[in-house]
Amino acid sequence: MSSLPLDPKKSESFSFRVEGMACDSCVSRVEKAISAMPGVASVAVDLATHRAKVTFSGVPDIAAVIAAIGEAGYECAAETAAS
Repeated sequence: MSSLPLDPKKSESFSFRVEGMACDSCVSRVEKAISAMPGVASVAVDLATHRAKVTFSGVPDIAAVIAAIGEAGYECAAETAAS
């Protein structure tokens, strides 16, 4: 029985609910915190919906993104894999 290796070039996106953002400066702070994480290909934070869509290249590290958002001063939870 053979198993196929994960494709490190395949990207996967997740949506995170971010609580506590009140302005564009907050959005920028969250985007910077997430973008600094290894394996993050792109991030888009929406102040109106309080969501961050994060696309990972390779294996996603959900816990690290949640921790980075928390260290930036906001509460967060992963919601779903985004398409």
